[in-house]
Amino acid sequence: MRGNDSNLRVGGGARSAAEPAQRDASRLPVWPWVNWALALSPVPTAAIVMLFALGAVMSTDGCSDRSCSNLGRGGIDFGVAFYGAPVVAFVVSIISFFTAKRRRGIVVPLCGWALLLADVVLMAVTVSS
Repeated sequence: MRGNDSNLRVGGGARSAAEPAQRDASRLPVWPWVNWALALSPVPTAAIVMLFALGAVMSTDGCSDRSCSNLGRGGIDFGVAFYGAPVVAFVVSIISFFTAKRRRGIVVPLCGWALLLADVVLMAVTVSS
């Protein structure tokens, strides 16, 4: 080993200008993409909830006071259950616009999913005989 080559490394090689960009592109954070996917997922879910609500109400079409006596006014209002789903999806999308870039931004879509699930459960319990 010569004295003037003491700073030489093996395998160091010359780097091109594009190499650091390729390394940074492979390390993109996954959380914003997951948050955005979850933020937009309540929109089709709300459509499915609305279809379920229509089916649940249509299943009670043949009911009368004698055959379905448990379907009185004790249940939830159909308007709240039916129109609440798109409102939840809209609010989740708007709030997620501001929180999706944050690591804990996943909480907003999960709360929206919980509200939509509660809507389905309440509708199912209300119209079940």
